[in-house]
Amino acid sequence: MHSSACSLISLLALASATAAQGYITNFEAFTASATGTPMAGQDGFYIPAVAGSIDGAMYTYAGNPHGVPVNPNGGANFWAGASQGAAAPARSQRALTLPTGKIRIEYDVCCTYTGTVTPTNNIGSFSFQPSTNSIYVNLLAAWPTGVVAPPTTWDANVITRGVVPATVTTILPDPAFQNLPVGVWHRWGVTIDLVAGTHDEFSITNGSTNVTTTYAPPAATPLLLPVAPSLPGVLPTDFRLFGGGGLGNVFAIDNLVITYGAEVTSFGTGCAGSMGVPSLTASVLPKLGSTLTLNAGNLALNLGIMIAGTSDTLAGGSIPLPLDLTSFGWPGCSLLVDPIVTDTLLGTNNTASWTLSIPNVSIFLGFTIFNQVASLDPGPSSLAFSAGARCRIGL
Repeated sequence: MHSSACSLISLLALASATAAQGYITNFEAFTASATGTPMAGQDGFYIPAVAGSIDGAMYTYAGNPHGVPVNPNGGANFWAGASQGAAAPARSQRALTLPTGKIRIEYDVCCTYTGTVTPTNNIGSFSFQPSTNSIYVNLLAAWPTGVVAPPTTWDANVITRGVVPATVTTILPDPAFQNLPVGVWHRWGVTIDLVAGTHDEFSITNGSTNVTTTYAPPAATPLLLPVAPSLPGVLPTDFRLFGGGGLGNVFAIDNLVITYGAEVTSFGTGCAGSMGVPSLTASVLPKLGSTLTLNAGNLALNLGIMIAGTSDTLAGGSIPLPLDLTSFGWPGCSLLVDPIVTDTLLGTNNTASWTLSIPNVSIFLGFTIFNQVASLDPGPSSLAFSAGARCRIGL
């Protein structure tokens, strides 16, 4: 981390907290028991008005009746939906305030089976609601085709958009999402974009191998989020934990996170130098515990200045942005970022990189860093400026 960038992280830590959005819980503050304590009424959870729905429950790992093993990354409690048959699935629902932009959903998941006959789908799911008139996400745990009792594996599938209002159960093309061991805790995640209507990235950490696999659908053939009954739909207001299928299916969840997805987006316009407008792109996104990497291009002299701050609306707390730089000798250029940090960039082949280590501390989720590059130029204006990069910290 650049020393001056350290001060930027310090400012973020001292800044007023981002408005609470999303939801994070390890279920340790919930009331649980070995036989299961009703979920409804705890922390805003309720049973949705769907015919046949029964309540999910909070269980202790110790003595639970479903064969759910202790989660190596868990505490004492977990949620489970134990189906009482296809007509009596478990549903636990809660309202939430959605993060803006991309959304990251992650949770530990364990699928077990306590029945004796051939198991039937689906095991369980995580979804945004309402699915009747909004754009939403639905991660679906399912038994593989041809499964027999007792099942030993399950598949991490997803519901995608077909011809509206139809939906399609999609098996991801990466085999890491299939044949996951039953009775083992895995980590399942997805990054979605409710505005674009896309699934951007899936992840699975196999609890038996501890190998994490990510899959990003090709941009040319995106996996679209379901929308019902017609486009564009409205934004969801709730999330739902579901345990379904036949009697004996158990869908367990722990360490649930619904938060900001890491993203870098462009804003404003730059101004050209002798090599055109300098570019500013990200090769590593600003995820907790990672190193944000921004790449500046079209640096005519292999020299640049990275400008970074915590605002794209005010410089120094009072000067409106963007600020026209014509009177400073750079006609057609604008300052787009509050210049809290300025770092010299030394490059080769007309490119240079800037990095910022993001602490693995949840307080930073949702904070945004704003960047712009000024390129030293041999032309009459001496500087050319890139467009801005809005870097939001997430998972």
